[in-house]
Amino acid sequence: MKTRTILIAFTLLIGLFTACTDKKKTEDKPKTEIKSQDTTVDKAEKRRLDSIRQVKEHGHAH
Repeated sequence: MKTRTILIAFTLLIGLFTACTDKKKTEDKPKTEIKSQDTTVDKAEKRRLDSIRQVKEHGHAH
């Protein structure tokens, strides 16, 4: 019974750590910056563009 509990806990722990690792792509793409025509972009717009860039790079935003 103790062995089974330890095995289940270990499996869940491994699953948690593998889900949280950053998956790197092998293909290196040149980094492109999103530039706006208007130089007076407010902070909310910059935050939105940064979130879009993060999603494109690694699947989710922080």
